[in-house]
Amino acid sequence: MTSRRLQAAALAVVITALTVFALAGHSRLSGPVLWGFGDTTHGIHRDDLVVAAIWLVGMVICALVARRPNGGRGADGASREE
Repeated sequence: MTSRRLQAAALAVVITALTVFALAGHSRLSGPVLWGFGDTTHGIHRDDLVVAAIWLVGMVICALVARRPNGGRGADGASREE
């Protein structure tokens, strides 16, 4: 695995952890419950959809960074063309 892929994987882990914290928390700003789970305060809130969308964008960016070619340079930035 290249350094770029390791960095993208580490970023994906951090983004996912922050997303879990954002989805698990309670806030007055959470908005109304769109889909409830038993109790009226538990379920999918309006802001959960925003958090999920931001997470998805972050994962797409991580995938693009991991797949991006180095442009003829090694992991240290030195040119391989000699």
